[in-house]
Amino acid sequence: MKKILNISTNIVLIWSIIESSAFEFPDRFPQRNCRINEYRCDNGDCIKSESLCDGKIDCSDRSDETKGECLKPEIDCPKYAFRCSYGACVDGDKICNEINDCADGSDETLLLCNDTNKKSSKQSTCKTNQFTCANGQCIDETNLCDGSPDCSDRSDETETSCQAVQCEGFSFKCSYGACIDGDLKCNGVRNCADGSDEDTRHCAGNRPTPTPPGRKPTSNKFTTSTTTTRTTSSSSSPLRPCIAPEQPKHGKWSHHTCKTEYNCENLTGDDLQGTSMAPGSKLNYSCDEGFKINGSNDVYCDLKGKWSSIPECLEIRCKALSSASTKSNCAINGSWTSCDNPVLPGTMADLSCHTSYRQDTTTIGLQGRHVKCNSKGKWQPEPIRCVPDCGRTNRLIAPTLIVNGSFPNITEIPWHATLYEAKKNDDNQIEKEFICGATIITENLLITAAHCVYEDNNHQVKNPSNIYVAAGNTYRDYDSPLHDYNYVQKRKINKIYVECAYTGSVGNYQSDIAILQVDKSFLFTLFLVPICLDTIFKHKAIEIGGIGLVAGFGRTAQGSSSFIIQKIHVPVVPSNQCTNSTDEYLKFLTLDKFCAGYTNGSSVCDGDSGGGLVFELQGLSYLRGIVSVGVGLQMSFGSRICDSYRHALYTEVSSHIDWIQDVIFKLKNDKYYPECQRNYHQRK
Repeated sequence: MKKILNISTNIVLIWSIIESSAFEFPDRFPQRNCRINEYRCDNGDCIKSESLCDGKIDCSDRSDETKGECLKPEIDCPKYAFRCSYGACVDGDKICNEINDCADGSDETLLLCNDTNKKSSKQSTCKTNQFTCANGQCIDETNLCDGSPDCSDRSDETETSCQAVQCEGFSFKCSYGACIDGDLKCNGVRNCADGSDEDTRHCAGNRPTPTPPGRKPTSNKFTTSTTTTRTTSSSSSPLRPCIAPEQPKHGKWSHHTCKTEYNCENLTGDDLQGTSMAPGSKLNYSCDEGFKINGSNDVYCDLKGKWSSIPECLEIRCKALSSASTKSNCAINGSWTSCDNPVLPGTMADLSCHTSYRQDTTTIGLQGRHVKCNSKGKWQPEPIRCVPDCGRTNRLIAPTLIVNGSFPNITEIPWHATLYEAKKNDDNQIEKEFICGATIITENLLITAAHCVYEDNNHQVKNPSNIYVAAGNTYRDYDSPLHDYNYVQKRKINKIYVECAYTGSVGNYQSDIAILQVDKSFLFTLFLVPICLDTIFKHKAIEIGGIGLVAGFGRTAQGSSSFIIQKIHVPVVPSNQCTNSTDEYLKFLTLDKFCAGYTNGSSVCDGDSGGGLVFELQGLSYLRGIVSVGVGLQMSFGSRICDSYRHALYTEVSSHIDWIQDVIFKLKNDKYYPECQRNYHQRK
């Protein structure tokens, strides 16, 4: 059992998929029924669902374009869209166009916009008569595209810099565009950076035939002269050639000269393969039909004799559709094919959502249940997105910190999870010891009380690699032989996030809330679903007299931890009832706490910490509180037992909903949440 020094803490975070049409409060707004494809504004007005979080304000009270609404996990912007700072999605091509397409104008306040509005995004330090190399070096403008590299990165002698240069009639134009004296052509000296002035197709019969670029050399030595029309090149380091690479599988490359003035009909890739090519040479890659390039089409030879990143040709396929949330049936040319792996263009697919998931309605007009893989490897239209159906219970069978509670069926609390910590027992063996409860909010996130995963003696978050979780379990012990693995799912904790304001008992357990990330996503079923999080009606979250449900394996009336999970319904009571019952409560009744429970012998107790207090609203269950502080423990025959005649304090979830949403959003989109230097741990 978890020792909490007369304090029993439990936090539960719930991920809520909330449909606006589910909320009707006649005491606040006039009655108006919105249609299934409409969104209900906070003031009761109805707008089209596709107008939600689109950057334009449609609700007269502006409630359709708020951070609270648009940063929900189910608001997912397409790859081509730009996400406003408050979460709305707008056309990605409209950023920095001097028009506020986001309601808050965040599409026009990017650093990128400063560079876009100023034509010269790079403030060059070079003079007007100088050329700026790609690496920032300045050279005299007269040295640009003269055949001899002056930039240390050779960027002054490339097709990009020289292709538009016009050469005089007496000049010779190098294959990449530079101009040299016409008399230097075929003089046995490489005066073009790529050596095209000495190509045998120009010089045959004018001098002894050197190794042509399209034939394999007779020796491994690459012969080149550093003598040029200017003395600066003679003092530079010897240039190293690049060896022409093998042709790519399902594609080909050609020398850049084959795109301009040379006839390459008899100069195939096989002829060039293995030959030496001078620095500055460029290869143009292309892929066969049905394949696409992965990387840049253009590959360059650098000064060290190495090619820049060589691309590969990948077969064009559409991404796999089958997932834990989505059912799919695929066929190509009338024959069935698996949707578990990427599929070929022409494949047709029919989609639906698995049990405990539903179709995302925020982008319903842009998604389709019947889709086709096009020739570019994209599904058309965009496939439906299935999101968890939160807060729904399935009471298939009529009906444990809980004292005098009842034994529930697991389908009554399908979001409840149990935390364990790996510790050495008396025999020096590692055991997973039960410590707290938790609540599932997304496929890979849970909420619990911070004190469950915090070492109060050294003010440090526990090492997540020692924390384990079981969900769907009726029995307490991690390795219980009574577990039914048709329902039970086990995971390891990968990361722990605790609000930086939390300081444990020193801070009277304020901000007693933590989010845990598992190493492998949960698979939602009828017996395992996430809890809902209410991000809209915060004022409705906690009402005096409201009855909530909490579950756990806490101490029983006899003092021992319950072996089987229990549940109890508790009412929310005024704070003054808690403070009147004992002076101990006063210091723990922080701004983010509320009081609930009975004084008749039914109570949460040691071991229920971290569990969620949930309330039902219109058929859905919402997480409102996390078991945090239970004041009052008694000693009975030398054993510590729970004082079941005292109230308990809960951390109010709505007080931390912005932080919860921020964590969910950043982990989903950025795969990262900034650490709290004082108390953050990540499993290595």
